[in-house]
Amino acid sequence: LTPDGHPIYYTTDNANAAKSTRANHLNTGGSLGLDLNGQGMIARVWDGGTVRASHTLFSGRVTVVDEPSSNTYVVHSTHVTGTIMASNAQAATKGMAYQASARTFEWTNDLSEALDEVQQGMLISNHSYGTPITGTTDALPAWFIGAYSSEARDWDEAAYLSPYYLMVASAGNDGYDNNNANPIAYGFDKLTTNKTAKNNLVVANAQDAVVATNGTLTSVAINGSSSQGPTDDLRIKPDITGNGTAVTSTSSTSNTATATLTGTSMASPNVAGTLLLLQQHYKNITNSFMKAATLKGLACHTADDAGEVGPDAVFGWGLLNAKKAAETITGNGLTSWVSEENLAQHQTYSMTVKSDGVSPLIASITWTDLPGNANLGDLGDNDPTPALVNDLDIRITKNNSTYYPWRLDPDPNNPAIRTGDNNVDNVEQVKIDAPTAAGDYTITISHKGNLQGGSQNYSLVVTGITSSFSLNSTTSDLVVCANQTAAFSFNYKQTGTGTTTFSAVGLPTGATASFNNNSLSANGVVTMTLSGLSNIVPGEYIIGIKGTSGTESETRYKTLRVYNSTFQNISLSSPTNGQTGLSTSVNLKWNTNANAESYTVQASTSSTFDTTIVNDVVTTNEYVATGLNQQTRYYWRVIPSNHCGNGIPANATVYSFDTGIVVCGSTSFTATDFSNAFIDSVSNSTASVPVTVSGGYTIGNLKVRLNITHTYVQDMTISLVGPAAIGSPTIILLKEPCGDNDNIACTMDDAGGAPACSGNPSISGTIAPYDSLSSLNTLPADGEWTLHVNDPYNGDGGSVNSFSIDLCYVTPALATPENELANVKVYPNPTKGIINISLPSALDKTLLKLHDIQGREILSKETNAANEVINIENLQEGVYLLSIENGKNKTTKKVVLNK
Repeated sequence: LTPDGHPIYYTTDNANAAKSTRANHLNTGGSLGLDLNGQGMIARVWDGGTVRASHTLFSGRVTVVDEPSSNTYVVHSTHVTGTIMASNAQAATKGMAYQASARTFEWTNDLSEALDEVQQGMLISNHSYGTPITGTTDALPAWFIGAYSSEARDWDEAAYLSPYYLMVASAGNDGYDNNNANPIAYGFDKLTTNKTAKNNLVVANAQDAVVATNGTLTSVAINGSSSQGPTDDLRIKPDITGNGTAVTSTSSTSNTATATLTGTSMASPNVAGTLLLLQQHYKNITNSFMKAATLKGLACHTADDAGEVGPDAVFGWGLLNAKKAAETITGNGLTSWVSEENLAQHQTYSMTVKSDGVSPLIASITWTDLPGNANLGDLGDNDPTPALVNDLDIRITKNNSTYYPWRLDPDPNNPAIRTGDNNVDNVEQVKIDAPTAAGDYTITISHKGNLQGGSQNYSLVVTGITSSFSLNSTTSDLVVCANQTAAFSFNYKQTGTGTTTFSAVGLPTGATASFNNNSLSANGVVTMTLSGLSNIVPGEYIIGIKGTSGTESETRYKTLRVYNSTFQNISLSSPTNGQTGLSTSVNLKWNTNANAESYTVQASTSSTFDTTIVNDVVTTNEYVATGLNQQTRYYWRVIPSNHCGNGIPANATVYSFDTGIVVCGSTSFTATDFSNAFIDSVSNSTASVPVTVSGGYTIGNLKVRLNITHTYVQDMTISLVGPAAIGSPTIILLKEPCGDNDNIACTMDDAGGAPACSGNPSISGTIAPYDSLSSLNTLPADGEWTLHVNDPYNGDGGSVNSFSIDLCYVTPALATPENELANVKVYPNPTKGIINISLPSALDKTLLKLHDIQGREILSKETNAANEVINIENLQEGVYLLSIENGKNKTTKKVVLNK
């Protein structure tokens, strides 16, 4: 208000949002002179509708991947996309990366689509949507708010599988909503679904920041509507803050329209577009992009502290400061340190840095953690169990003083503390506010417990230091053949005078290193060439170049993957050699091999593999062979390959297995207990219906019949969980399928197709499950099987009306044919009593045995003849099994007697 009481209305636009996060300092004309406008960069945007790609400020740089023919455009998604990359034709609406391109998607199937985009090189995606803590009818259950949810786990898994991909998400706009029935503290604990993930970057919403022309932050206030953290295990969430208050950007009502919107939805693209510029800057300097952990760690490390001292559950690590982040990249090795490292099991890593004696000394580590165990409602409200899997630690020491990382106080109203290790966050930062003097400090990284996977990649960022020289790689990590050399180049810079000498660190035994320059006393390029790689064991190696100048040293590490063209046999594990009674779909498994990039899987009815019924190349260590014949002996082998050569098939280990008789059509088990079959219309509703299988069967094939009434079937994930006796295997049948469609009445079968997602029921007929049911083949079937339905969304409900399992079971064959007897002819068949048997070879005695269908032996006969006749006209009509054995070779033929 003015002094006389009149209101003053404040607004901002994309240009002012860029000033708040200092993106404008990176753009052309900015103070850093970097000319970073997103040239050649591609952002991905998932949002709630179609972007108006024809908008003039997009200048043809937007590709609508989902629903490209739709002409129903959405303001929100168009606005978000514009904040990232709208052109600079209008200063007020200029995007952060205004020369970048964008690929846009409707938010349905966002996770699976993101994994597809990773394969096309996606680095950053923006997700300005989420689940509010209060829906249209009720509030979410207290246990779910702040919990490490299954959705958070799924996104963490995607990030772990995609180390260069960073998901940027809005925190939510529930800042004024206090409908969490049991918060960690009043006014806090408002994050839901993927906002509680570990590996993404969750963005809070600030008002316009007051920033000096040199980029120094004067003040910033949070927008009260911005959702507060922390997570239930007291992780620092949101991670960071952007400017999203009254932001003017592109709109969808016309090709020139603009709109002014407020929310974390606007703050998130402000941050995502700015981070795209930082990736561009890093690529310009190093010829490589940063891993997602490096980018996230850099953003959090260089953010301007706001709110409480240290990180907090409102601002996270503070307001994004792109100028400071870019300067940290530029000064790497001289005034800062940015590196990507690997910590092995039980390893401790230390480095000595020299404080500049003026700035705070700050060191941080960030890592992309393995997905943890999700809270599915069984762990109660505010479960404090850390979602963290690999617990790394960072400390700084000088003399007898030890400095610990920040962590949140159990009461988020209180400032963060730094009196011990942080055992919940995968961003850890140690800050020495005022180093007593310039001098050496030791940074140490270690870990607690065991590292899942045997090691953990992490990123290290240090600021407030000074060094007389720097080494920065301009070569990506390398993959080479053992008969080649590996060359890594580094830019060398120095301040002042002096000479730096270079040496190799961590060379595997047998390898040698040479340098184009053994030492430098002026700026230049040093290349380390590794040779003698044929002398080392194939595998992955972390190899460093060390520069030493006077009392100062610096080591930069690179990853080298070496393959050779000499292969060891692959060790086969399942099925075991000679295993019998298998189904006509068999899971083949083997041990991974360090020298293999791919594997050729072959299966044949011939031990010499003259012909193959399976001949496929895979990159995993398992393969499902389907469509096999009953009562047949199969041979299988796995041949390793890499880009240096291929294994020799004749040298491969060969195993065999026998398929049995698969009996179908008469064994079905139907659920009768529907006491928990109701699916409520509130969030996170579940239903479960059991069915008991008995009879001592071995699974040959499963089909699942479902009839479920539910509006909007996309809400549901439906799973089949097997008996505890076989390890409670879980098969996802449907995972949030279709869209605005109702009801399910279908049979889940691996041989099925995709749902039509139309009509009522929208899922009908024979449908292929999300996970393969064939992975259950050959397991014992007895026990309780449970159909689980999980509906995390509110507003739609229903019930499980029927559920049954159709079981095909396997019985061992009386005998199993091999290729040598595959051409035996038995005729006529059906017969009135006379059976003619034509044998391809009569070198040895052939044993003929006839059994009835119950397995009882009717007759037995030995013969040396190539053609034999058996008279069975005195037997009753029916089906008989004729086994033919010649040495090690066996086959069984079905004979029908029809008088």
